[in-house]
Amino acid sequence: MMVMYGSSMFMIQVTADRLLDPALWSAPWLWPGTWCTMAGQGTSGTLTRWFRDVFARELGEDAFAVLTAEARGIEPGARGLLCLPYFSGERTPIQDPRAKGAFFGLDLTHDRGAMFRAVCEGVAMGTAHVVETIRAGGADPARVLAVGGGVKNDVWLQATSDAAGVTQHLCRRTTGAALGDAFLAGVAVGACAPRDIAAWNPVERVVEPVARDAYARAYPLWRDLYETTKAIAHSL
Repeated sequence: MMVMYGSSMFMIQVTADRLLDPALWSAPWLWPGTWCTMAGQGTSGTLTRWFRDVFARELGEDAFAVLTAEARGIEPGARGLLCLPYFSGERTPIQDPRAKGAFFGLDLTHDRGAMFRAVCEGVAMGTAHVVETIRAGGADPARVLAVGGGVKNDVWLQATSDAAGVTQHLCRRTTGAALGDAFLAGVAVGACAPRDIAAWNPVERVVEPVARDAYARAYPLWRDLYETTKAIAHSL
């Protein structure tokens, strides 16, 4: 499985003959006899950029570093603050273009850092929902690779592992699709073979789940929040 921070896409190569679920979509994969089951969230990196532009524009180029540092100072669970990251509707797995984004649980103790942590955790719980859907279809991810600009955000990375209960593997280069295209071009001209990928871009570190308890409580509430407010969101 690949978690792509910023482009909101998830892919898992499965060994089963088929993985059929209306919340997912599948297509032939790179090599003969392989298929890729895919999923995607409506917002992830776009949501963090929106937050930066609305709440931290004055910080300029340092905005994400400052926001991440502020969020790092808040305990997992964001002091009871939940964020539904459906700011552009949602794709996998709820398939609801009329879903709305929300912050729920705000009180006078919450500040910008808590809100940014809630944003990261909301997207992370969206990822957990995708992983849960894939597992329910009978294809438990054997390995999770994380790529994209968001891997620089350690709060987001850790929240994803904690909420989804997965170990994420980060390769030496995490630029994602462009790097993969270059490798495929090399395979096409005979400069390398598919088996060379591990040496070409080796895994250099992993992110293990460490705060599962915090999200074991928050995740069911986050799931309930969408179901409880769905009719209101649709009316809006």
